[in-house]
Amino acid sequence: MEVTSDIPLFYEQHRESMLRMALRLLGDEEEAQDVVSDVFARLMDKPDNALDTTEGDAGMSSYLLSAVRNRCLNVLRHKRLSERVHRLLPIGEDVSEEPQADESADPLDAMLQFIDTELTPQTRDVVRLRFQQQMTYREISTHLGISEVAVYKHLAKAIRKLKERFNP
Repeated sequence: MEVTSDIPLFYEQHRESMLRMALRLLGDEEEAQDVVSDVFARLMDKPDNALDTTEGDAGMSSYLLSAVRNRCLNVLRHKRLSERVHRLLPIGEDVSEEPQADESADPLDAMLQFIDTELTPQTRDVVRLRFQQQMTYREISTHLGISEVAVYKHLAKAIRKLKERFNP
């Protein structure tokens, strides 16, 4: 297996095609640049910055474009999930019928406080890992030592409780 640590050379050779693909998929130049940078940052995190180059330039190009496509799909999936959460849990001035101690308090802060105080510790951990750390169900299940189905159930339970509390 032939390996190389010349990532800057690969960056120069493949950046434009990767950027075009990301821009086509995301429709936002800044996000596209972030995705391309993220792909190369992940390559830098590989042991010894080693890349297998036995398949030549065509193989490397395919690998990099696949990495960009997958990262773009993750970004789009996260956007859809965020939009869905915002649609299900609208944040506005009339979020709660109960008066808050501090009327100028941010509704998001109220939700975070609810998560911290009203959810079980494991449900709270799952919610925070999913929405703050942006971990996948699989990553959460591995991290917490529970099944992916359990992760789904904890998230469903948390969203249901949040909807009941903030969107009666």
